[in-house]
Amino acid sequence: MEPPDFLINDSLIKTSSPPVSAVLPSPQQKFLRCCLGDRDSGLLALIHVAEVIQITVAEILPVPAMPECILGICNWRGKMLWLVDLNLFLDYSPLLAPEIATTPLMAIVMQVEGQSMGLVVSQVQDIEWHDPSQIRSATASLFAAKTLPFLQGYLPHADAVVLDPEAIARCPLWQLHRG
Repeated sequence: MEPPDFLINDSLIKTSSPPVSAVLPSPQQKFLRCCLGDRDSGLLALIHVAEVIQITVAEILPVPAMPECILGICNWRGKMLWLVDLNLFLDYSPLLAPEIATTPLMAIVMQVEGQSMGLVVSQVQDIEWHDPSQIRSATASLFAAKTLPFLQGYLPHADAVVLDPEAIARCPLWQLHRG
C-alpha cells in the first residue's frame, strides 16, 4: 500500500532550517488604544472589551454620593452600566471640564468576570497588535502611586501604558459603590 500524498517525505524534514519555534512570530494580542489626559494613551486588551459606545453628558444619569470618578449610569443594551471617568480614576484631569461638557465622549464597555463597566475617555484611537511579553513593569519612579495598581506596565515602543482590567474591576472603591 502506498502512503497518502499528504505525508511528508523524510528527506524534506532533515533540512538545515531553524526549528519551527525559532521562525514563528512571538504571540501577538490585540489592544484598544485610548487617550489618557492631554498627551498620554493607554492600551486595554481587546479580550476585555465588549463594545465602544459614544455617549453625551446628557445620557449619563448622575448618582448622588458617589466618588468623583464615578460619572453615573447609562442604559446599555437594556442594562444599567456604571460609567467611570478613566482619566480621573487614573489621576489625570477630569473629562467633564466645562469646556468639553457638550463634546461626545467614548465609553469602553469592559467586561471582567461577567461584570460590565464603562470606562469613559475622550477618544478611542485604534486597535493595535502587540506582544504582551514586551510589556515592561510599571514602577513608582515612572507612574503616580494612585495609578500604579491599575497598570500591567507600559510598552516603550508603543509609547503607552497597558491597563490592568482585572485590577480596575477589583478596585475597592468600585466594589464598595457598585452594589
